[in-house]
Amino acid sequence: MNIIDRIGQLLACISPKLPVYCESQKGGFKEPSFYVSVIGSRGQPELFGRQKRTHGYQVVYFPDPKKPNGDMERMEQKLLDQFLTLPEFAHIRDRNFSRVDGTLTLDFNVVFWARPVDDGTKLRKMDQTERVK
Repeated sequence: MNIIDRIGQLLACISPKLPVYCESQKGGFKEPSFYVSVIGSRGQPELFGRQKRTHGYQVVYFPDPKKPNGDMERMEQKLLDQFLTLPEFAHIRDRNFSRVDGTLTLDFNVVFWARPVDDGTKLRKMDQTERVK
């Protein structure tokens, strides 16, 4: 499961009746709903081949068009209370809320430590010569 799927699952637990989109929609987004996108990533090498990886994401909340300001305020408080940890994976860090073009925008980071996977060719055959005295 990738990180965007985990974010979508957490949003679905917080607001089960709302759709969560991970791709742009040709016909537009249903309101209210969430849209999740990647902002960027960075990795910092550490000891023993580990890396500290920071992945930036953005969640855009499209509020109910009948009462957008009250809906955005309610959702912001709900996310402040419950959008804290991706279960059994990583903590959510550096949460920043803003209102842009009639939407509630949440920028945040997911930070974890990883060891890069080496998919290179491994030793396939080993010849051994033994002598016994």
